[in-house]
Formats: sequence, C-alpha cells, structure tokens
Amino acid sequence: HISSCFPRKGIDVLLRAYGAAFRAADDVSLIIKTFPNAHNTVLEQLQTFQQEDAEFPHVLIINEDWDDQRIVALYQFAGAFVAPSRGEGFGLPMAEAMLFNLPVITTAWGGQTDFCDESTAWCCDYTFQKAQTHMQLTHSLWAEPDMHDLAQLLRQVRDLDDAKRLKKTVIAKQRILENFTW
Repeated sequence: HISSCFPRKGIDVLLRAYGAAFRAADDVSLIIKTFPNAHNTVLEQLQTFQQEDAEFPHVLIINEDWDDQRIVALYQFAGAFVAPSRGEGFGLPMAEAMLFNLPVITTAWGGQTDFCDESTAWCCDYTFQKAQTHMQLTHSLWAEPDMHDLAQLLRQVRDLDDAKRLKKTVIAKQRILENFTW
C-alpha cells in the first residue's frame, strides 16, 4: 500500500481486513509506504491492533519520503498492491502497480475505476456512507470498503497461481500503456 494514509485512503479498513485474513504464522507481510502528515495515524492504529491481537500478522510501515528509485524498487519487490480507498481522484499508485504486473486490489468505486474493473483488478464491494474527513463537510459521502470482502480478496490474491494472476495483470498493464500517459 502506498498513500498519505489520510482517512479516505481506508487504511483502517485495510488493517482490519488484513488482520481478519491472516495470522502471525502466515507467510505474508503488509508493507505500508506513507509519509508523516497531520492526518496520518497508521502507526497508532497498528499499535492498537497489535495490542488487541497477539497473533496480528506482520506489518512494515515506512513513514518517510522516498525518491522515485526507491518507490520503483518497492513495486518490484511486492507481490500485490492493495488500496481500499473511500475515494480517489485518479489512483496513480494503482496505475503504477499495474505497470509492474502487480495484482491490484481496490474499491470498486472512485477515479481508479477508469482502469480498474473485474477484468484488470480485484474489486472490493462497498457501501456509501457519510464522509468522515478532516474537511468537516456535512453533505459528503464516500465509498466504505466492505472489510469482509477485502479480507477475502487478500486471501484470494495471495493464493493465486501464476496463470490466474497473469490473466488480469497482463490486461491491466496493457490498458494503462494504451490509454494513459504522463
């Protein structure tokens, strides 16, 4: 996961789903690449989950700015990309992940649906809920990712064989290359 970890990025849902999908003994690691900001509470959220669940699976949080070369290395290292966003403008990290042939798990609503659908990504169910943002908007909604569906998708992508993974990732990469430029 790569984001600001603002509330709309769904990091709380990601941590809950990850903890529901896996246990400490599972051979998985969730890497969260973020950066310090006033709305980023991922470290505190993770500590709470770990205190409440001694078997919470492994998480590595990288909370610093990185240059492009290090971000590329992270994409090359990863086995999948997960972004349970409550709302996106475009979803650049998802498009970038697709260029690296990574399976992308994301919410089935938001700007990323211009290139993320059932043929290119693993799309998480959602419901609309009142937005709870730092902007104090009173009449704003966002897509609340379904935590149980996200947990199922995390397990499904982890268990994919290469042929099933490639079926979507090849289409996804091609869609990005054919339809989007800087």
